[in-house]
Amino acid sequence: MARVTVGSLSGLTPMDSLPSPEELGKKSCAKCKRNRMYFCYDCRVPMEGVPTPKVTLPCLLDVVKHIKEKNSKSTAIHAKIVAPLQTRVFDAPDAEDLEDYGSGEGEDGWTVLVFPSENATSIEEFTATKGKIARFVVIDCTWFQVGVMTRLPQLKKLPCVSLRSYSTAFWRPQHNHDDSHLATIEAIYYAMREYQELGLKQSYRGEFDDLLFWFFVTMGKVDAMKEERRKRQLESGEKEKTEGEKKERTEVTVE
Repeated sequence: MARVTVGSLSGLTPMDSLPSPEELGKKSCAKCKRNRMYFCYDCRVPMEGVPTPKVTLPCLLDVVKHIKEKNSKSTAIHAKIVAPLQTRVFDAPDAEDLEDYGSGEGEDGWTVLVFPSENATSIEEFTATKGKIARFVVIDCTWFQVGVMTRLPQLKKLPCVSLRSYSTAFWRPQHNHDDSHLATIEAIYYAMREYQELGLKQSYRGEFDDLLFWFFVTMGKVDAMKEERRKRQLESGEKEKTEGEKKERTEVTVE
């Protein structure tokens, strides 16, 4: 199964384009007044002065997010940050503003749910048999909450499309689920890319690689924290080893 990496994304904005945390510091969000660094995950807007990349997607995107999924841990919100004019986010299951998509068929094309249901078809097959996709709807929740989300009245009549097989790069795999279960932003990226390449039959040159920009920024921070923890453990182990050797030498001398 394919796995996307920083090195495989020719259009990804370099991570070092961001000011360091020390340079930025946390600022008060203009909307909610909470302190944030790069973007406000509650208001879903970048912080002032942060050079966040922007992308244009081949179709619109709706994210239906479970209300108990923490905004701070949601990768789907990254799409709203980099494609704000094409992305909407709804908090379900009590989202009063979530429209009823009905059958998904519309004048501008189809609205489809990206979900591997029993009746799901590939994006390539769907566009070949049904026509243009105008909007992807993705569910942002844990795999244990999927049942509740797919039964929402607004979503249950939508046609489902499934992705090809991929392997997640996510640093926080879900319990009892293998690495074919993607983070939401990964699923969004692959759906958009499959639609452009296989549905629209257009070549892809990294135009929306930056959908994964904040995903890999976060991964870099997680990796750095893991490395720092590993170093501390090594240093602690070496210290204990040294102290143990000193004790042994002392005991030998005493004898």
